[in-house]
Formats: sequence, structure tokens, C-alpha cells
Amino acid sequence: MSRLPRAWLDELNDQCALATDPDSRAAVLAEMAMAGHRRGEVDADQLCEMLEFAEAARLYGLNEHEDMFAYGLFGYHDPLPEWGIEVIKGVGSEPPSEGRLAVGRTPDEG
Repeated sequence: MSRLPRAWLDELNDQCALATDPDSRAAVLAEMAMAGHRRGEVDADQLCEMLEFAEAARLYGLNEHEDMFAYGLFGYHDPLPEWGIEVIKGVGSEPPSEGRLAVGRTPDEG
């Protein structure tokens, strides 16, 4: 593989930004690739690779974003241990509906 611009690679390797806003980060990567091509810093083959990497990074970021949401990092509730990976696999119990968190009593008691 030919050398890609260091600044572009640094943006590609920013996993936190990719996970929190995958679509915008992929757009930034694609725009940086096109700008590098317009300036003559990258040739057509490198541009093709960079755009493919940008799309792969977007898909990675979307997957990471889904995982973080499933683990309760973006949720509107306090994550409970039984909500973990079992819910994703369809084995565990469902989390309570929003605004219906009852502490110390059963839902039937009101």
C-alpha cells in the first residue's frame, strides 16, 4: 500500500470521534481525501483507498455506537447488570420503560 497522508491517518485512527459521531467523521475523512487529491498530495489509487477506509470507518463507528447504546452509555436509565449482553442475545429481561423505575417495590404495587 502506498503512503497515505499522516494527518488523514490520524483522523482515521480517532476511534472516540468515530464512535460518537460516525457519519460526520466519515464525511470529514472523505472531504480530507478529496482535498488531498485536489492538491495533488494523493493520486487516484490512494484516493480510492482513502474513501474505502472512510466508509469502513463509518461502519465501524456505527457498530461501536450501537454497542455503547446497548450497554447503557447513552441511555436514559441507570444500567443494571441483568441488562448486559443477555438482552442483546434475547435471553435477559427487558429494561423498564422510561419513567417507570420503581425502587423497593414491585411494579404491581403502583
